[in-house]
Amino acid sequence: MTFEDLKEKYPDREPAFPQNCPQPNETYLNELVEKYYCKFPKSFIDFQLKYCLEVPIGDFAFEGFGFANNELDPYMNLEEVLKDYAELEFPQYLTPFKQDNGDFWCFDNRSSYPEVPIVIFNHNTNEIESGSNNNWENFIDWLDKTMEDEY
Repeated sequence: MTFEDLKEKYPDREPAFPQNCPQPNETYLNELVEKYYCKFPKSFIDFQLKYCLEVPIGDFAFEGFGFANNELDPYMNLEEVLKDYAELEFPQYLTPFKQDNGDFWCFDNRSSYPEVPIVIFNHNTNEIESGSNNNWENFIDWLDKTMEDEY
């Protein structure tokens, strides 16, 4: 599946990123990568820099999702997600992009690039949640499932 496929599959959904906010940008994204020693898959980078103004995201998924712009409020800022995760000293092979109630949605960087699976790191158990409902093949698959869950 591609971003174009998502746009076609969910034509009635609004784009992920609010039009009235400062857009994610490459400079800040690169700063975050260096500061937090993290790796993002190509699809996430493309979404942040190209497709967030076109492709939708599920309402629940939007909560706690981090966008790469330091002018955004903390609840929308990717750095807040990365900082909170780093302070807890969770596994470095996971790169978070969303948090909710202390749990983190992460890219599992133990897989090979350009795309990696997404998992949920549970802060209560300090482990990756198991089960097919908590694991996605890649970022585009995650976006798709977040919208499917709302229909």
